[in-house]
Amino acid sequence: MAGTCPHCGESIEEGVAAFPHCGRAITQVVIDTPNPSMIAPVVTGPAAPPLPGMPVAPSAAPPSGGLAVAALILGILAVVLSLTVVLGFVLGVLAIVFGAIGISRAKATATGGKGMGIAGLVLGIVGIAFAALVIFTVATLGRTVDDQFTNIQYCIDHPHDPICRDPRVP
Repeated sequence: MAGTCPHCGESIEEGVAAFPHCGRAITQVVIDTPNPSMIAPVVTGPAAPPLPGMPVAPSAAPPSGGLAVAALILGILAVVLSLTVVLGFVLGVLAIVFGAIGISRAKATATGGKGMGIAGLVLGIVGIAFAALVIFTVATLGRTVDDQFTNIQYCIDHPHDPICRDPRVP
């Protein structure tokens, strides 16, 4: 056995022009003898320092409370932007969802972030409550202003009615 076939990898005899196993012509024979430069030299004397091993992948970072932080930020934004009503509701709902998920992950993995998750959840609820309060306030003011405009229109149509007299004018 002098080498291997470059096509199929089977061992072949020296001097064969075509390998009977795969039937291909052999133009170059790969010899199984190792390259002398690849053989490690024998060192006599003091021991050589050990070669560095394969690098080890760093351990995965512990899971952080990323969702809890997101819940806290969204909760703060929900409270601040609750005057816009729509953003108050949307950001409040997102803060509640992220806060609940962040709290459950903090319990399951014993990582930090439970407090931030609770704070984000509470701020999300407060943001939704403020947005509902803004809707209620605007509706009440609208009704009040509408009533006043109805009275003004009545007094314009009936200027001599005693109801429409200004009590400050004698």
